[in-house]
Formats: sequence, structure tokens, C-alpha cells
Amino acid sequence: MKFLVTGATGFIGWRVVAQLLARGIPVVALDFPPDEEVAGRLRARAGATPLAFVTADVSDPAALLAALDAHRDATHVIHLAYLMSAECEANPPLAVRVNVLGMVNLFEAVLQRKLQRLVFTSSETYYGARQEVFGDREVTEDDFAAPAEHHYTYGMMKVLNEFMAQKYVKRHGLSLACVRPPVVFGHGRKRGSILWAEAFASQPALGEAAALPFAASSRDVWLYVDDCAEQLIRLALAPRLHHFAYNNGGESVTAAELAALVRRWLPDARISFDESVPRTALIDRMDGRRLAREIEFTPRPLAEGIRAHINEARIARGLPLV
Repeated sequence: MKFLVTGATGFIGWRVVAQLLARGIPVVALDFPPDEEVAGRLRARAGATPLAFVTADVSDPAALLAALDAHRDATHVIHLAYLMSAECEANPPLAVRVNVLGMVNLFEAVLQRKLQRLVFTSSETYYGARQEVFGDREVTEDDFAAPAEHHYTYGMMKVLNEFMAQKYVKRHGLSLACVRPPVVFGHGRKRGSILWAEAFASQPALGEAAALPFAASSRDVWLYVDDCAEQLIRLALAPRLHHFAYNNGGESVTAAELAALVRRWLPDARISFDESVPRTALIDRMDGRRLAREIEFTPRPLAEGIRAHINEARIARGLPLV
């Protein structure tokens, strides 16, 4: 068994690689280009488990196939190479090349090289920008939002990714699955449009003030990054897939409740809100029971995820744990 992980030195990607290595599973870590600081951290963790870094652009099918040809014993793929929302809006042509063509290139690579399983991240933005479309309930995998209900180009690209993936499943029998994460939080996020999903805990952990760009009453679903990585790996390793799409789940809280959880560990935390922005353009509630049953794993309570996040920030600065 050997995993190819794309976007391997990104925010979620390096956690996936680290957890695979901890299981003793060899990894081919692909990025364009790899983050050398993160790559060094992963090399230190690898020990005797094989770890190879590859610089390749997923929008280049020849480069992707060459990477697999150099590692013909690769069996599984976890695909995380993707441009985030702000980058999609800033550079639509690049976003189409990476997010749409790159995804299809992965499907083709799995087909041509006969890999066992591909798992990729879709998004909660698959469901559009308003909880009101679904009412006051948890959104399930069978729900759908029409294009008019969408706000993010990123989200519509995820809808297309899922549509194309199911074509490959039906026509070629590929073993593909996607997960739809909510707000994934943790320390070490370096880019993207939701840097606030790091700042809300990392800055108070270092004695700094944090400002959330929405109202205290705004509600979102939150999931700790290490738990998201564990879900991806378990789904990739599952002997059989009973579904194509899975909500990651997580805890639904208001921004005020989130701040209170930070203050459980850091009583003096300074966290402010922007009351001129009533809510985020995301759903408020998500049903994660399908995935929990499939992989026999439930994410940790949000309070414990926040504590882990805070301690990562403090370790990086040489501060004592909370």
C-alpha cells in the first residue's frame, strides 16, 4: 500500500501525510511547489516509513502520470490540491485549470493506472450560501442547492467535481468518494479566505487579540483539522464504500459560543466581532452521521479541538500548554 497525497504540504494535506506516516504507510507527497518548511517537518516524522516529495502541477496530465509512473506501487490517492475561494475569485482561469481540469486529470490517472481508491474534498459550499434553503435542521448528503443559491465560484466548482466524479464511477466503476467539510480550523493555515478559522484561537493563544469578520450571532459548523485528516484516511482505507458523498459533520455554534469555548482555556482571550456582517455565506448545520457510521470515527468535541489548536500555537512559540 502506498498513498499519493496531492496538496501534501497544505493546511489539511500535511496532517494527512503525518497521520499516514504514523500508521507506517508510505507516501508520495505531491505539491506545486512543496512548502519546504512543512516538508522538513514531515521528513523528520517519517522515520523508516518511505516518504517521497514530488513537484507537479495537477493541471498538467503528463506531469501527474509521470509522478505515478515513478511510483508504480501507489495504490490510493487523497486529493487536496485546490485553489481556495479568494484565489478563485482573483484568478478564474487558474482556478479552472487547477480545480476543474486538475480534478478530471486525477480521475483519468486513477483510471489509467488502475489505482484502488481516490478520496477528495468537496465542501459545505456544495450546499450554497444560506441555511434558510433547508430550514432549521441539519443538512444531509441528499440535499442540494440550485446555482442561484450559490455565492462562491469555489462551491460551484465543487458541484461540477462531484458531477464528473459520478460519471467516472458509473462509466468505469472507479472507487471514488468525496467528503464535504465545514469550517476546518487549526493552527498553521497560511492562505485562503478563512484565515479567521486560525486566528480565532491562535492569536489569543499568543496573547493577541482576534477579530472575527462576522456578527456574534453568526452560526457555523466547525471541525478540527486533525479529525478531518483522520476521516479522509479512514474513508480511503475502508474495505467498501456504501455511498459516494459524505458530510464530515462537526459542531454547530455561534461565534459568541465559539469565543466562550476559547475562553474556557484562555479566560483573558480578546475576541471581537463585526456586527455589520450578520452571517457567513455558509450553511449553519450539517449531519455527519453517514460518515461516522462508515468509518467508525466521531470527531472530538469542539472544546477539545480548540484546546489542541491553542496548544499547537503555543508549542510553536515555546509557551506552556493549557
